[in-house]
Amino acid sequence: MKMWACAGTKTILDGVRKPGWIKMMKDCHMNGFLVTSFDVTNAISIDDVVKVKHILDEEGFDMIGIGLPLGHPEGLDTPCYTFHEGWHIRRDIEGNLVRWCNAITPQLIADTRNHMEELRDIGIKAMFWDDDLRQGNYEGDVQGCFCDECLSEFSETYKAILPGPVSRTALKKLIAKVPVGLDEGQMSLREAWMKFNCDRVTRFMKETTVDGMQNGIMVMHRGDRRHGIDIADIRRAVPDCLFRVGELMFDDKSFEAPGNKRALVESVLRHMEQMGDISRIYSESTVYPHGALTPENLRQKIVLERKCGIENINLMGVERMNSVAYYEMLRDNYECFAEIQKEFTLETLDRVE
Repeated sequence: MKMWACAGTKTILDGVRKPGWIKMMKDCHMNGFLVTSFDVTNAISIDDVVKVKHILDEEGFDMIGIGLPLGHPEGLDTPCYTFHEGWHIRRDIEGNLVRWCNAITPQLIADTRNHMEELRDIGIKAMFWDDDLRQGNYEGDVQGCFCDECLSEFSETYKAILPGPVSRTALKKLIAKVPVGLDEGQMSLREAWMKFNCDRVTRFMKETTVDGMQNGIMVMHRGDRRHGIDIADIRRAVPDCLFRVGELMFDDKSFEAPGNKRALVESVLRHMEQMGDISRIYSESTVYPHGALTPENLRQKIVLERKCGIENINLMGVERMNSVAYYEMLRDNYECFAEIQKEFTLETLDRVE
């Protein structure tokens, strides 16, 4: 078992100035850090990434980069939406602008690959893309970008099976989460639309993979082909791909709600059965917002992850673990975590309390 701390460059640079911070991380048996190294607003200084890498190398920690490729934006006025020429915001089936992740365009992929090469050249050996790398928001119907440009591209890509250009109106009744009453042609159109969006994410992963650097994707809770995420297809395109499962349940209220632990475990297991090599799979052990998941509930969450068989425990956003009690819990429970064996399967979900 390996423990990983996910943090921004500022968190690490500020942390090393505090007496005992590095020792605290070593006492928790941290194998390394996942460090935010790129976002679409260019708000992260490459010089700071270099400084952080040097510090982590000196202290014996491994480092994996994290990028926010499509913006993870909180609102439509986020600068990343207009920062790059050749990028655009997704539109929903009604034609309204959609936040949380942009559309994937050839220019976006090219710009991102340039950043990957820059990070590779400063010595970063692996990169994870945060879970805004998708084409739809959490749960819901089949999604994607329904703007005129994307619909035109879809129509051209699948013109051999389409009677003509496809409109939002034509797709509207085909994208329900559970399709009912669709004929064979409509089901074929629905499947083609999902494949079109999955191919965009897979193409992003393949074309941003550079020599000498391992690529990885963080999958959101219950993320699947409805959201443009085809895990099997990504594995074929990027055989040594790193994966993070999707868990949610970041605060006490959601973690303790009836049925949510089972939902967490089910999402993890469904992702893991598609992801392959266990050594390349990471957890989503997130506390959000600050202090919202108590140390005890974080402990319970890690126990669930270990019982699913996850070997890389990834503490997302350690800056939100705003009390020494979190690190005392990790230190005191490390041996217990390490000894836990895989217990849960999709057939034994009734064991999850």
